[in-house]
Amino acid sequence: MRFFKKTVFWVIALAVVGGSFYLIDRQLEEKKVVEEAKKRLFPFEPGDIIEFQITRGNENIILRKEGSDWFLENPLRAVADKEVVQKLLDAVINAKFEATLFETQSEGKLKEMGIIGKDSLSATFKASSGLIKTIVFGDRNPTMNLGFAILKDDPRIFRLTADIKAEADKTVYDLRDKTALAFKPLKIKGFEIKWSDGKIIAVDHPGEGKWHIVKPKNAAANAIKITELLYRIKDSKVKAFIDESPKDLAGYGLSRPALKFSVTDDKGKQIALLVGEKDKKQRGIFAKRGDAPNVFLLEEDFMVNMPKTAEELEETEVEQATKK
Repeated sequence: MRFFKKTVFWVIALAVVGGSFYLIDRQLEEKKVVEEAKKRLFPFEPGDIIEFQITRGNENIILRKEGSDWFLENPLRAVADKEVVQKLLDAVINAKFEATLFETQSEGKLKEMGIIGKDSLSATFKASSGLIKTIVFGDRNPTMNLGFAILKDDPRIFRLTADIKAEADKTVYDLRDKTALAFKPLKIKGFEIKWSDGKIIAVDHPGEGKWHIVKPKNAAANAIKITELLYRIKDSKVKAFIDESPKDLAGYGLSRPALKFSVTDDKGKQIALLVGEKDKKQRGIFAKRGDAPNVFLLEEDFMVNMPKTAEELEETEVEQATKK
């Protein structure tokens, strides 16, 4: 009985000690969370942002959220790259400063740290609540892994990781959607390839996994070849934006394009990509979408392996026999 009482005593004692350690660990963890929260630069979350502006010298880039999409508003109106925008917001809005270097600012300190200057970089974020915050970035430190920054409504000068500035330091090209032609390859009703010499290859998509060549002849198409072709076109990216409002498409070879690739989506809407001449200086090919005026550049290998005859997409007799 005495042994049992001792055992119970030690069990209770260990439980009390274990509980004490748990409470201490929990308090330390909570304190750590509070301290980390105090190091956040912004009082809102990335998902709260509805507009932001990047200012670099005389350059001013403005983006605005519409529904679930982002659009460039200045220096031009264009669809933005949602992934790039989200990465920028996650990196900057969730940023934490490494240390407070100075509690107060002075013009001398700001100049020394590169925060004041003709080429300084700032980013202004507007939340759905109406709250607006601006961060101004300075130079990197001698080791290049840290940098300096201030918040416009805060007297302090912060030190933070240089990666935060790198994420905010985006150009119009970086932020712009670079999709050459947006479509869902496996959802389309069909497509057509038209060459400048008049040759046409038209393919219908009557059902899942079924592709049929209808021009220049009727034949079964190879699903693998079709899928590879469509995804290669769909994944093509704009190498450079050349002219937003061209006065003459002839200079780009687009008044009579070398190739016109048209897609009919699942709703019956037709979209097209027109491909023109090569640009030897920039090592690319001029192109434009049928529903937009601007001319852009594709990679010079875009035309490689582009089918010119129906036979290149046709399913062979051996392949048909294998299916049976």
